[in-house]
Amino acid sequence: MRRVSLLTVLSASLLTLGGWVVAVPAGAAPASTVVTCGQTITANTRLANDLLGCPGDGLVIGADNITLDVAGHSISGVNAPGSEGIADNGHGGITIENGTIENFFLNGIGLRNAPGSAVSEMTIRQIGAGGVVGDVSAGVLVKESPNTSVSESTVSNDVTAFQSDGVDVLFSASAVISDNRLTRNAWDGMFVFFSPGTQVIHNTLDGNQNQGIEVNSGSDNTQLVGNGASDNASNGLVVGAISDAQIRDNTLTGNGNSGLFSFDLLNSRISNNSAHGNAVGIDLEGGQNGSTGDLVTNNDTSRNGFVGLLVENGADNNLVAGNLSLANQGPPGNGAGIAVLSATGDTVRGNVTNLNLGVGIFIDTAGNVVTDNVANSNHAHGIDVAPGTIDGGGNVAHHNTPPPDCLGVVCA
Repeated sequence: MRRVSLLTVLSASLLTLGGWVVAVPAGAAPASTVVTCGQTITANTRLANDLLGCPGDGLVIGADNITLDVAGHSISGVNAPGSEGIADNGHGGITIENGTIENFFLNGIGLRNAPGSAVSEMTIRQIGAGGVVGDVSAGVLVKESPNTSVSESTVSNDVTAFQSDGVDVLFSASAVISDNRLTRNAWDGMFVFFSPGTQVIHNTLDGNQNQGIEVNSGSDNTQLVGNGASDNASNGLVVGAISDAQIRDNTLTGNGNSGLFSFDLLNSRISNNSAHGNAVGIDLEGGQNGSTGDLVTNNDTSRNGFVGLLVENGADNNLVAGNLSLANQGPPGNGAGIAVLSATGDTVRGNVTNLNLGVGIFIDTAGNVVTDNVANSNHAHGIDVAPGTIDGGGNVAHHNTPPPDCLGVVCA
């Protein structure tokens, strides 16, 4: 910890009041300010009051490099068309913190062309109610605002709407979205688009009506680390049409389709994730242009409904290594610990696939390498691979039913 001198801690401004010298700490909070609906904020402001039933926008940011401290107050609207709780069009370096926003139609907070801004400790709910096809709302919108952060906030747009996301990051490089809870939103918990270098860290995403998180198109070098995505209607995490992503240490449970669904993914690392109770634990798909050069390593994809780890449809020339895929529940013909379907050039190495209701490892396409895997006590074969599969040796299988333990490779 950096040491701070007593003189620094006690530094103060001196005021003379009635002959007395009064020390005012240099870091003292600014005086609170009474505000009204629709007011433009042009200086550091700490709210002194709630704003309830605003007929349009709650507040409008009107200057760069200011802090708006909502100070535990609420800003609410009447869901008027186009309304936002806090609107910022073109002012950077803004900090918005510590309050509640609800019942606006367009966005809870809208940051457009607001680089280097920060949102923290906000609660945002009930945004976008009644939206129809073509209406797109979000709790927090970050658009064309690089180097912006959203942290330690809760967003829940539990409304009937065409699309009301938790947090949207659009065309905003190097954003940091961390330590938020994005729950029960009327589409995605979070959507990241054309925002390279974005960091999505330690968020909780649960019960959203579509995906927990979707990172799509042009968001290369994104990091998704330590997030928890559960009980989302479609997928926990979706990552597609990007390169050099890091997807690690996430916990993905109870999602309707896949814990992680990825496509058109290049030269990326998927590692140390836990995916349980989904239909599919981790699904790497080729998409339109193929997924290649990916490392799928050291994940636990056990106890999913059908397949633990699925590599399919043009996801070629990837490494699948060191994964644990146990007790997945898809029956023979519909399930496996690890399955490689319509993909070639993949190396499946050093995985453990035991106790699955289907086959331990299944590959339907020639040209893949299978080596040093363990596949025991599965309710189909241990390993079942297509002719033309390259047997790298070292595979072990026993107590699989029906026999033989392995088809297409030799197992000890």
